[in-house]
Amino acid sequence: MASNMSLQSPSPCVLPPSKVAIPRLPIHNEAAARPRAKKACKECRDQKTKCDGYQPCCRCVGLGIDCVYVDGKKDTQERRLQDLESQVQAYEKLLRRLQFRAAPEDEELIARTLAQYRLLPEPNEAATDYDPSQSATEDSCFGIECVQEDFHGNKGLQPIGFIGGPSEVSWVRDLNRAVGKDTATPDANTPNQAPNDDSQVLSKVSYFLDDQELTIDGNIDPHIRPPPDIAERLLHLYFHTVHPSFPIVSRISFTQQLESYYANPNLRPTKRWLAILNLVLAAAAKFAHLVPQPWVQSMDSPMVYFARAQRLSITGSRLTDHPNLQQVQIEGLTAFLCMAFGHINRSWRACGIAIRSSIAMGINLRSESKDTSNISKEIRYRVWWSLYTLENTLSIMTGRPTGTADRFCTTPLPIPFEEEQFYVQFVTRLLADFNFRAEYMRAFTATRHTPPSPPDSAAEKASGQSSASYLADIAPSTSLYFVYFVELTAIMRRAIDSLYSPGFARRPWLTVNAAMLDLVDDTDKWLSGLPEVFHFMHHQDAHQFERQRWSLAFRFYSVRITICRPSLCRSGRQERGSEPSTKLRKTAELCIDSACQILDLLPDEPDIIWLNQVSPWWCVLHYLMQSVTVLLIELEYRGRASADNTVKINSLIEKALDWISALATDSVAAQRALKVCKGLYRRLFLRSTVEQNRQPDLTTAVTPAGGLESSYFQPKHRPHSQVSSVTHSTGMSAFMDSALPHNTIFHPTLQTAYDEFMPCNFDSA
Repeated sequence: MASNMSLQSPSPCVLPPSKVAIPRLPIHNEAAARPRAKKACKECRDQKTKCDGYQPCCRCVGLGIDCVYVDGKKDTQERRLQDLESQVQAYEKLLRRLQFRAAPEDEELIARTLAQYRLLPEPNEAATDYDPSQSATEDSCFGIECVQEDFHGNKGLQPIGFIGGPSEVSWVRDLNRAVGKDTATPDANTPNQAPNDDSQVLSKVSYFLDDQELTIDGNIDPHIRPPPDIAERLLHLYFHTVHPSFPIVSRISFTQQLESYYANPNLRPTKRWLAILNLVLAAAAKFAHLVPQPWVQSMDSPMVYFARAQRLSITGSRLTDHPNLQQVQIEGLTAFLCMAFGHINRSWRACGIAIRSSIAMGINLRSESKDTSNISKEIRYRVWWSLYTLENTLSIMTGRPTGTADRFCTTPLPIPFEEEQFYVQFVTRLLADFNFRAEYMRAFTATRHTPPSPPDSAAEKASGQSSASYLADIAPSTSLYFVYFVELTAIMRRAIDSLYSPGFARRPWLTVNAAMLDLVDDTDKWLSGLPEVFHFMHHQDAHQFERQRWSLAFRFYSVRITICRPSLCRSGRQERGSEPSTKLRKTAELCIDSACQILDLLPDEPDIIWLNQVSPWWCVLHYLMQSVTVLLIELEYRGRASADNTVKINSLIEKALDWISALATDSVAAQRALKVCKGLYRRLFLRSTVEQNRQPDLTTAVTPAGGLESSYFQPKHRPHSQVSSVTHSTGMSAFMDSALPHNTIFHPTLQTAYDEFMPCNFDSA
């Protein structure tokens, strides 16, 4: 009984045994907890069984079979649609490029097809499309269809000649007209009124020197031999500065001929060879004057050498004589020297004669002649590409079309090897076997940086592999630089032929802008393949190939300015109440940025001797004028649109004026260019300050009328880093902070910024 009681009711003093809580087993469905597989493997899909979506899935693992996943119908359609869109874009880009190379009837067919199936434009871009009612001067300023000057009756215009759309002179002329409309006054005698006569405008803005006579002294003795040491030094300067960008003569053979000429006093070379010698010495003497040498007083002036060359090359029937290779070289060197002297119109005409002479000799075509040595063929190829680069440079400076279309040229690109390497076995084969050369150059263009080294020819024949797989390691050289220089010039040539032709200017703006973007892509691809030794966007302390880097930098940004320049003259660039389209804004910004990049390359303190040592001294003024003109156009646009961020533009314009002013100490062309740019800059500055002072909250401050020099007579040199990081101001404060001269007084009646030196120089532009 007691025991039963103890079992039923335990004593409270005795602790009950602790219980272990056993949780309830949940009903866990792993398949339900895991999310449903988005895609089943092919085996499970065929068997119509559930697939866990793993790679591989459990069912395939258990069966020991391969687990393969394939795209579903929806994924396949989406991927196919993306591929088709990419394919259509590639076809459209190809058609736009072929459009300008096709026959006229095919060109119209391609244009209609692209217009019919082109994608819808952006909302803001539709407003900037072509409108036939718009002014031709606003929307076709880059494709000139007519001339407004009488080049026959006006003797003052004959030295200048026709100036087309790609030239910075035409940009300055158009800007001068636009500014003249705003600053003109009813009084015809007021100096700040722009001239109405187009011929007067062109003659005032041109900085070319063709109006100066190139007199040839008839009493000069053309057979005088320069002292041997002077000739040797001048020859070294020529091959160091001019020859890498203009290899119109063979360096090795010409040097050997010169040694024989001085070693044998009784040797009587032909007049044409002596003319080439004097032209080479004239180019080197021009550089020696720009970069003074201690022995410069012992040599003749560049014009003396040039006069001797003209006396030797001029005959009574010079226009009817049949050309040969030496005559082509004489005409090409004459064109180069006229450009270096600032006579651009004469240079363009001489280059045209050289191009026609070379075409008459078939130098524009690939040579398969068995009577011509392989080395001579390569020299002739380089002669053609020298004239090609010179003609395109002059075409940009004058705005005139080139003489021959690229479709009529089959001359291969020069090989990237120096003349001393022409006798190496691999290079010898390149010169002898055109198929091997073509395959090598295609592979060189594709690989650029890391071409593999070739084994010996026996191993190549044994393996039977393609010759393109055996590319030689290309050491950096001036010949390699020349290949890249020609390729960049070819892009510039396409821009001239397409963007600046009169017919193309009438096309819809979407077509024009698409062509600009395609050409910009070509420059990007060219830049991505540039070897590190020639790369100008990376700071390099090495002095080797410094001149080549600067030459490529100037040409690269100049090409981009040429490509994107049409976007700056669009009247619909920014409509009131709307922002410009993305594509239009991109090309306009690229043009302005390229102009800024040219000036950012230069130090703040002008050093002309250094600039001539590293730059293409024969056309560096052209590059500076291109950049400063673009910035003046942008300054004029911002003044009309009341845009902000003018601080850097004004500072870079002043920097460009400082450099041109430094060049003007020894260059009449730079003096004229400085006068033109100063006049425009003053008028733009005056108009901007007048517009900004109309704001009601503007507070004016009168400064003492002490010195009256403007800011670019007393340049304010800022550190290079500060130019790029200036805080952008708005409105009048931007001009007050960056471009307002220190010694500026305010007109007592108009209450506007007024420079007393300004009115007397309005006629300079």
